[in-house]
Amino acid sequence: SLHETVERQAVTDELTGLANVRAFHTILEREIERSRRFHSPLGLVLVDLDDFKQVNDEHGHQQGDEVLASVAAVLRDFSRDIDAPARYGGEELAVVLPQTDAEGAALLAERMREAVERLRVPRVGGRGSLRVTASFGVAAVPESATEPEELVAAADAALYRAKRGGKNRVERAEPVPAAG
Repeated sequence: SLHETVERQAVTDELTGLANVRAFHTILEREIERSRRFHSPLGLVLVDLDDFKQVNDEHGHQQGDEVLASVAAVLRDFSRDIDAPARYGGEELAVVLPQTDAEGAALLAERMREAVERLRVPRVGGRGSLRVTASFGVAAVPESATEPEELVAAADAALYRAKRGGKNRVERAEPVPAAG
């Protein structure tokens, strides 16, 4: 029905087909609440495409869109049914990983990173393909944070370290000292 279509569009990023940033925040808050209630871990992976501005500048925004859609498909392919891949903004993507600790989230992020590195995105206009890489920041509840904003900040700091450390890599968030 039209109502269902409009509801789906309100929470879906049109380009990638992933959850949009508004839906991401809703999902993250819900999953952190569930993590608290059931004392289960929750992983978060933030993904940033390396040198994405260069793709847009050299090959055009339509090519950039193709790259984003292809990387989004990788995240979707590697996500379980309970996971929530999302477009966080621009060339940043995220995956909320219920019942996944920092170790499990880092392993999944590494598999995703390798798959992105193997990607060959067809060139718009049909002349060959582009290769892209992405950097990944991983954080988890309770190791890195207990609140949604803290979890995003921890994953973002890890992502920034991955970028500074040479790109095309996975970095894990610093663990927070245990309360006591």
